[in-house]
Amino acid sequence: MKTKIFYDHLILIEEIEITLMTKQITPEEYREILHLVDKTMHSEILHKILKHLPHHHHEEFLNRLHTAPHDKSIMTFLKDHTAVDMEKEILRVANSVK
Repeated sequence: MKTKIFYDHLILIEEIEITLMTKQITPEEYREILHLVDKTMHSEILHKILKHLPHHHHEEFLNRLHTAPHDKSIMTFLKDHTAVDMEKEILRVANSVK
């Protein structure tokens, strides 16, 4: 089971699932592709966050993410400590990965 992440409400993985269902792939291939998309999206989103978050806040962000990845207050933390709209940035990353 996939761990819930604070930004999950912004990501529409269902679009990818629907597309994959139309392909002639095995259930194992389906799961593997979804896993790869999830890992790629997570990596790209973290890269974008760390790019915009001042370096002196990196450790606190990563500790929060490690301790309670589902905690919605992480987004508030990012809004308070970045100069960009992180929700929009996360959406841009997610759409580019799709």
